[in-house]
Amino acid sequence: MSPDNTPPIHVLINRKRYELDDPVQTGASLKQLAGIPLGDVLFLQHPGEDRVIPNDATITLKNGDHLHSQPAADYGFEPSMLSEAGLASDRAVLHAQPDGWAFLVLSDYALPAGFQPDRVQLLVKLPPSFPDAAPDMFWVHPEAKTPSGVVPRSTSSERLLDKDWQRYSWHLAAGAWKPGVSTLRDYLHCICARFLRLD
Repeated sequence: MSPDNTPPIHVLINRKRYELDDPVQTGASLKQLAGIPLGDVLFLQHPGEDRVIPNDATITLKNGDHLHSQPAADYGFEPSMLSEAGLASDRAVLHAQPDGWAFLVLSDYALPAGFQPDRVQLLVKLPPSFPDAAPDMFWVHPEAKTPSGVVPRSTSSERLLDKDWQRYSWHLAAGAWKPGVSTLRDYLHCICARFLRLD
């Protein structure tokens, strides 16, 4: 029983049941409880896309929540994905993030004729379980303007990697991303299609 006399809750971590006196936990405390290495990525199962729980993040769990972990080396971005997408390795830099995500930055990305500037850096956020999970949105630096001289629709500014990026709120249609089939090349085609709208 917890100090305030509320009954403990039970959660499943990697299919094993644990009782928690306090529903408020950190990613690190949950890993310690379940004997999971701190370098592994912890997920809270969630409808749609599972939520990554970083080691230093605080989370309030509910009775019956399911969590699972995976070693970082078992999934995510692989250098071969660049060649499969037709990209030279010297154009790409991968910035690993503490929560298991990775920021892929492509230099010298060409925009359609009339955009200013005509080449930018392109940033794609890859989720921890990529390519099973789809990327969402994309970012460019510096800010781009359409051939008509206006800022593209559904964009905003976001600070990432110590500089300001132009974020494009551009989302895949439901079912467009097929785990085990869709690739980085497919997502880059989607980005290209967004720019070709010229708005």
